[in-house]
Parts: sequence; C-alpha cells; structure tokens
Amino acid sequence: MSAEGPPHETRSSQLAQLLDARFEGYLERIRHLCRLPSVSATGEGIRDVADAVSQLIHEAGGRTELVETPGHPIILGEIGGPDGAPKLLRYGMYDVQPAEEPDWSSPPFAAEIVDVPEVGPAVVGRGTANSKGSLASFFCALDLLRDSGGVPVSLGFVIEGEEELGSPHLPGVVRSRAADLSADAGMDFDLWGDGVGGADLILGCKGLLSLEIECRSGDWGGPARPLHSSESAWISSPVWALVHALATVVGPDETILVHELIERARPPTDRDRSVMAELAERFDPVQHLREAGATRYKLGGTIAEMLEILIFQPTANICGLEAGYTGPGGKTILPNAARAVLDVRLVPDLDPDQAAAAIATHLDRAGFGMVEVRQLESYPWSKADPDSSVAAAMREAYARLGHRPLPYPMAPWCAPFYVFDRILGLPWVSGGLGYSNGAHGPDEFATVAGLKEHILGVAEFLLAFAARGGGPASVPTAEARAT
Repeated sequence: MSAEGPPHETRSSQLAQLLDARFEGYLERIRHLCRLPSVSATGEGIRDVADAVSQLIHEAGGRTELVETPGHPIILGEIGGPDGAPKLLRYGMYDVQPAEEPDWSSPPFAAEIVDVPEVGPAVVGRGTANSKGSLASFFCALDLLRDSGGVPVSLGFVIEGEEELGSPHLPGVVRSRAADLSADAGMDFDLWGDGVGGADLILGCKGLLSLEIECRSGDWGGPARPLHSSESAWISSPVWALVHALATVVGPDETILVHELIERARPPTDRDRSVMAELAERFDPVQHLREAGATRYKLGGTIAEMLEILIFQPTANICGLEAGYTGPGGKTILPNAARAVLDVRLVPDLDPDQAAAAIATHLDRAGFGMVEVRQLESYPWSKADPDSSVAAAMREAYARLGHRPLPYPMAPWCAPFYVFDRILGLPWVSGGLGYSNGAHGPDEFATVAGLKEHILGVAEFLLAFAARGGGPASVPTAEARAT
C-alpha cells in the first residue's frame, strides 16, 4: 500500500468509523494521563508523567530518550514512517500549573466527566485543556491511522516538563540536539476550537519579558525602616517613587511611552494584514468579551484595527504591586520599599534583553535612577510562514471536517515555538479542533465531543501533510540563519 493509503474520502470514512468504535477506550486513555499530577512548580509527579508519555511513544512503535536538565527532563522521541515519507517534529508539554484553587467542583486530578452548563459533557481537571488532553489524543490518532492503512509520516518529538516555568532549559537542549531534531516541519496541537465551528490557526507568537521593578530607600531618600506616616511630610516615599516611575512607562490610556519599544517593533507585512483580514471576518468580539468576563474594550476602531494592535504592538502590563500594609483596617506607615511585577509582550525585532535595557534606560533618563529593574523569565517571539505546506495541511484538515480557520499571524500570548523557526529553521503551525476552556483556573475542562473531534483532526492533518509531500528538510541552523 502506498504511503498515502486509500483515497481520501474512503480513508476519512474508515477513520470516523474506527473512532466511533474505539472512542470509549481512547477517552479513558486521555483521562488516565490527566489523572497523573505533573506540577512543574513543585515537581509533583513530574518523573512519573515523563515516563508515562515516553511509554505512549513506545506503544506507538517509537523510541525515546529522557534528556536530563538542571530542572525537569525533556523527552526526545522518534517514530519511523514509510520509506520516503516526510517528517514532522511535534512539540509538546507534559507539565501543568498547580491546582490549589479552593473552588474546584471536582478534584483537580480526578478527570471526572461533568455536565458543564451550556457546554455539555466534559472532562474536568488540571491539564485537560492545557495540554495533556491534546497530548494523549495525539497518540489515539496514531492508533487510528496505524489500524486503517498506516501512519503516513515519520515523527519526531520534543516534549518538555517546564513550559509552565517559561521553558528555561528547552532552547539549550534543542540547540545541542539540532541534528537529531531535523524534520520537514514543526507542529503543535491544542484544543483550539471556539465551540461554534471555528478553530484557531496559530502562525506566530508574541514574545514575553517578565520584569521586577523595585524601589527601596537609600541615599536618594526614604526611611531605613517603615515609619509613622506623619514623617511623609519631609521623608520621601519609595512607594510614590515607584508609582511615578511606572507612570512614565505606560500613559493614562495604557499605551507604551518607552519610545525604543515602539520604534524597534516591526510593522505587519501586507501578507500579515491579509491573514488578519481573514481573521477579522470571522472573529466575534462580543463572544470574546463574554469569554473574558469583561464588559468593554479599551480600544476603538474596526475589528481589523483592534486586531492589529493586539497582535503587532508591544504591551506592558502590571501583574502585581506590593508595598507596606495591606491588611484590614488602617495602618499609617511610610513603607521603606515597593515592588511591581510587569510583563511586556514582544513583537518581531524586539527581544527580551533589548526591551529590559530600554525600560531601564528610560527610567534612568526620566529621573528614576533609584528604581532597580530586574529581568525574570522571558520568551523570544516566533513567526511562521503562513503559506507553508504544514500550514496548508492544517487548513485542509479543518476543511475536511467542516471547520473554518481563525488564523493568527501572531498569537498575543507566548509559547516556545521559537525553537522551530529561530533555532531549527523549520516552518511550523499550531492548531487543533475541539473545544476547551478554563486553562490555569479551577474547573479547567475539555469537552468530550471536542476530544473526539481533536483525535480525528490530528489524523486528517497527518494525512494532508503526507499527501503534500512535506517540504524541504531543515537546513543546519546557524541560529536559523540569524533568524
């Protein structure tokens, strides 16, 4: 039998019928992985889940290696395909956020099936949406393909256990093992369905810079220890100094005032704008507000104009502020220190070290040399070719199953997909059918119907990519030819 298997319509019918017969068992396989804690922040269950995911690759006929890091291990794996078949490299994560919120309706690692209002039956639990539900589903799709004509591609895997910590050791491993990760294209899957017939198609991601900005008393002024607030008449307040410093970074309308961040940002290309126009036609801003639990947007303009700001302009957000007394009642003190944590979303041509230096220089020039800027975690931005074979294969898989793509030339959030384009020099795409919600929060869920749909979507994507013949194998990097 050829690598492509039976004609498309016949193969799709076989897949759907086989999925109907096997889905109950597949659902239990998904729930089993989601029942295993793998909290990267504490290390709980990490090693057991790394072994469990490795076993999934072995059961699919592959081989694996656990690459030790100063943190949690990274799984490298490979599954061979038919002679001459194209090869895809799948990124994945096996870690999850802590699940310490008190308001879970069922235990967070029970993966119970719950009838979610307005949604229907769903698997509720930490990692169901982000992203162990999708990871387990991928191997269910391989099982379907293997027993209905064969898996039509070769596969590589790089699956980490520190995504929720900012992937600190992933780029080093990818750089050192680049030859082992050679492929025609990269891919990532998640449950990207919107519940009403659309599904996100991710073709890039903003970068992320987390900063700690702190002001402590010193030679410039302020008390050596917290004082009675009556002293504020003639002793400077580190808290006010920090507040005024932050006000020079972002204006009253929340636009960035650090000119270098705006000037260095690469504007969207004509192709980017055509992709955004496609997204704008299908994007529902009212539904998004409803899902976000917000009442209005702070921006004006058309949907296309708002999306361009969301996607292609950097942002600076205050995640938290800490200073002095915050307990019940009043306590009249003059604090001796204040701290803020910011996240800055980065766009092409704006990298974390550059952005941190620009903000520190800006604050110094504005007269706030007493404020210290410290860089925390960071992610570089990533950008994929929207016209690559792998992106076209994801679109084709959506179309085969009656879904419309919601294409993002860059997602406003961050993920470590830069290892594909900026380290390995690979075209890549992230997508996937199926509806989920609540990632990182209580009652995170993936719908039962969405998981079934996701399995079928993965299988159709792999068939579509194989039929296209993949693309040129990755060329040795030089940091992806200097990006």
